[in-house]
Amino acid sequence: MKLPTVGRNPKDFNTGIGRSPKDFNNEIKLPTREQAIALLKKYKVLPNILEHTFQVNRVAVFLAKKLMEAGEKVNLDVVDRASLLHDIAKSQQLVEKRPDAHWVEAEQILTEEGYPELGYVCRMHALCETPNLRTWEEKIVNYSDKRVKHTEIVSIKERIEDLTKRYTVLEKERLDYKDFLPLETEIFSKLKIKPNEVKKLVENE
Repeated sequence: MKLPTVGRNPKDFNTGIGRSPKDFNNEIKLPTREQAIALLKKYKVLPNILEHTFQVNRVAVFLAKKLMEAGEKVNLDVVDRASLLHDIAKSQQLVEKRPDAHWVEAEQILTEEGYPELGYVCRMHALCETPNLRTWEEKIVNYSDKRVKHTEIVSIKERIEDLTKRYTVLEKERLDYKDFLPLETEIFSKLKIKPNEVKKLVENE
């Protein structure tokens, strides 16, 4: 897989600010859901990005619960907060027209706020980090973001093709939605539902 590098500064990208333990436990510091939403307000996340965020959150929490029901060890609180905060830095970068490396800045922001492990999970939602995912928490948040186009739950194919059209650098790098299918296969190999059923199931909850 050729890694997309939209506005990426390799030096910044490998800062290692956050840390990802092999297994998330109750000892890591997390904001409450209310505190997470307050952080979104603090960093002035735009309304359209908030709408996208809440839909990603719905998908992520749904999948996390399904995996837990299937016997997988998943920290639901980490998934919930990371899916809420994964785009915390995106609005500022769009408004200020800075290079799009919002996943790196999300990690930096959350580390400064006192949540380094959570920051790391948010960083790992990036397209270019998909091959490097290790924990269920990272995989669920990354995948859920790849299933939501704006506010609509779509297939990976539709989501990646939309991103390719909107970001010319991705088109130049010939980003292929098929590169993200192994992650989908891994997740749904544990479940009794199919990827194309997620939209209806989430919307009916």
